[in-house]
Amino acid sequence: MAPALLALLFSISTTGTLPRSSLEPLFDGENAAALAQSLSSQYPSRVPGSLGATNAARWYEETIGALGLTTEEDVWSEDLADLGEVELRNVVTVVQGRSEESIVVVAHRDNAGTGRPLGDNASGTAALIELARGFAPQEFGPDPRPQRTLVLVSTDGGSYGGAGADRFAATSSYAQAAIAVVVLDGLGGRGRPRLAIAGDEPVSPARALVRTAAVRIEEQVGTSPSLPSIPTQLVDLGIPFAYGEQGRFLGHGIAAVTLTTSALSDPASPLGDPDTELTIRRLGQLGRATEALLSSLDGSLGGAFRTPDSVFFADRAASGWAVRLTLVLAVVPFALGLVDLIVRGRRRGLPFRPAVRALRTRLGVALLGGLLVWIGALGGAFPTGAALPLSPFTETLDNPPVGGILLLLGALLAGWLVARRRLVPGRPTTAGERLAGLASALAAVAVVAVVLAVAKPYALVFVLPSLYAWLWLPIERRLWQRAVLFVAGLAGPVVGLVLLAHELDLSIPRAALYAVGLVTVGYVPVSSALLGLVWLAAAAQVAAIAFGRYAPYANGAEPPPPGAIRTLVRGARS
Repeated sequence: MAPALLALLFSISTTGTLPRSSLEPLFDGENAAALAQSLSSQYPSRVPGSLGATNAARWYEETIGALGLTTEEDVWSEDLADLGEVELRNVVTVVQGRSEESIVVVAHRDNAGTGRPLGDNASGTAALIELARGFAPQEFGPDPRPQRTLVLVSTDGGSYGGAGADRFAATSSYAQAAIAVVVLDGLGGRGRPRLAIAGDEPVSPARALVRTAAVRIEEQVGTSPSLPSIPTQLVDLGIPFAYGEQGRFLGHGIAAVTLTTSALSDPASPLGDPDTELTIRRLGQLGRATEALLSSLDGSLGGAFRTPDSVFFADRAASGWAVRLTLVLAVVPFALGLVDLIVRGRRRGLPFRPAVRALRTRLGVALLGGLLVWIGALGGAFPTGAALPLSPFTETLDNPPVGGILLLLGALLAGWLVARRRLVPGRPTTAGERLAGLASALAAVAVVAVVLAVAKPYALVFVLPSLYAWLWLPIERRLWQRAVLFVAGLAGPVVGLVLLAHELDLSIPRAALYAVGLVTVGYVPVSSALLGLVWLAAAAQVAAIAFGRYAPYANGAEPPPPGAIRTLVRGARS
């Protein structure tokens, strides 16, 4: 561990900053605010697939066209959670540069309806138009063409997982030629400016891109933008999870960063309220910062920015390989301790077979829970649709189908009651039986850790607390000591859920439903869900030991009597 920690410390370094252009940005905040007001007042509801969304796309095309710029429209159908199969539109404006390399600026045009201000990005759309004004054809004056081709993309479905951004990243040749993508979202919020850097894969935007964006913002606003906290970055890399549209581009290996002011709990102020002056000023500041950032990118040397995985600390960053190495090597002491425990247990003749059967039974119940979630998704209790991050205001969270969820929980309880008959203590258990049960559970957690170390090292942040807290779980000591260590082992998933709830401004129960929804739509792969169920089964066995409710399968009978499934099979044959 010590060499890995040293490597991690030495990997932390300052991030480079691209030079600032000598030209002052000309972004007009008041004009952008007027455009945002026009869009919001004419088309307040722009839910993807609705008439308002179609008219908003026409409004955008006409407004851009009035500047003398042409647009291209990409129309396709997408199955979005809550909305079903809807028709979406991306509107693309290309300012041809002297190079085929491109710089892409993205802002989603849609929202979730008038009753849901979250995701209303009129300010980002207005900023996109105001940026385009600086590159409009001119009869007199200097040539406005940039060095690199500038691509302005008004996306659809941004409030529902970034469907338009994902479509553009996957299909557009301009995206493949992009050196970087800048996403504008909620530029008129009251809060401190911030940068969103998470991706759909465990990657990050290039350090120079993030640092340059931060410096350009600080120059205009007077304060540096906030970045996600270190724990939040680790959780986002571990799932991996990104709500913002930059995540779709990073998932396709394209460097991207989102400029915004508002958290989900602090949406951009609508024009006309008491904070209008603040909104216009902040919109102008971030608009000028974006223009300055684009100038820095346009004048940069070299090719596209890469997407290495990094963990950012303000003006410094740690290399992802060092973080991953540290997490992987943190498993080694646990593995050595577990091997020693199992070897000593075998020498003492501990009853491992009944313990493994007990764990297998608990795993069966966990798999039943996973099957019921799948059935619930087919029945409409959980969301389905494209493999995109769910909107935090999805119908499943706003109005959860309580009846359906209770029915599924009832089926899970019935399955547990059937399985529980073989796990109920019929006699006092011995210390050796409890130790065998603990070793079996820890072995299952070790399997999960090894798979994650190979496939998803960042996800070890969810498992490491359980490795060490449960390894030292005392068998014979007081209940409160065992309970404390058991709860400490739950820290990884619990802290991850709390951070997810904070990031999306959800309550803990709603965040749990949201996490389940990420699985049912396919954003979190089934393989990750299965590993989670294995860990959950092991946690259930450790809980039984910690709280004095553990018993070996069928009270240790050898051979064990046939269980419920075997009895049913024999009955069917006879």
